[in-house]
Amino acid sequence: MNCEWVQQNITLYLYGELADDARHELEQHVSRCQLCAGELADQQQFQTQLNTLPVIEPSPSFLAASRMRLQESLESIEPHRAWYQRFVFDPAAWLRQIRLSPALATIIFLVGFGGGIGTMYRTLPTAQSPIVEVEKHNDAAISGVTSIERKPGSDQVQVHFDRVLPDSMEGSVADPRIHDLLLYAAKSNDNAGVRLGSVEALAGKGDDPQVRETLTYTLRYDSNPGVRLRALEGLGPYVKEDIRVRNAVLEALLNDSNLGVRSGALHSLVPVRADSSVRMALQQLAKEDPSEYIRNESKNALASMPDIY
Repeated sequence: MNCEWVQQNITLYLYGELADDARHELEQHVSRCQLCAGELADQQQFQTQLNTLPVIEPSPSFLAASRMRLQESLESIEPHRAWYQRFVFDPAAWLRQIRLSPALATIIFLVGFGGGIGTMYRTLPTAQSPIVEVEKHNDAAISGVTSIERKPGSDQVQVHFDRVLPDSMEGSVADPRIHDLLLYAAKSNDNAGVRLGSVEALAGKGDDPQVRETLTYTLRYDSNPGVRLRALEGLGPYVKEDIRVRNAVLEALLNDSNLGVRSGALHSLVPVRADSSVRMALQQLAKEDPSEYIRNESKNALASMPDIY
């Protein structure tokens, strides 16, 4: 453990957000390092001064959402690079730096916009509905998925879609063409039955990152509670291992308008109820949720947890 790590994590230490092993190591380091001990003392003094100010309690939804966004942001932070890596061209880092140069960003935008306009005139189809280039057939692009039929007892599905004339394609969910059509239908179709059929076909394929992202999107934004509930069921096995899935399910528990979806989200989160964000949400829901069922289930989930000191 070095001074840089300690000074970056002192705030988490003061607010009790460090894991026990990291907390112990930080304390051991501070006992040996005068520089870090001074930094800790300064931040403790600052915290003491803050504690004299009136405390405004944030709403549980705002607090949980903020913690989720912070957790996702921390995961996306680029790890520290060795000195020799600074000489390697990193396109992603270069693009991030563009934000600090408005003039350069404007030039790049104008060049890209002009190129995009030129390409559009060469490739834009005449149809006004969204187009997905899943497969070319007789030079007709796919303009929409109209229905999805599953074959009982197998992973075979038949996807009906529109080109210039209605068309369909049959094959396994593992077929890349079928896979792309299902992903498209889950997000882009106006027919709730089509979206539900797509989500049902994809629900058992959550190991695929694209499928998991689509199910997460559906849980957050689909207008039909039945489709959201089916997406939630497909995401259930990944709540432990994928923090983004966990955050989406927690968001559904706190904010979804449908009691069935909220109930399903609560049960999906029971295996990770010791997570600080989940535990805090359950504690708040157990006290004041409008639904008696949600209050009781939250209490039951908390009661089955060991005491945390």
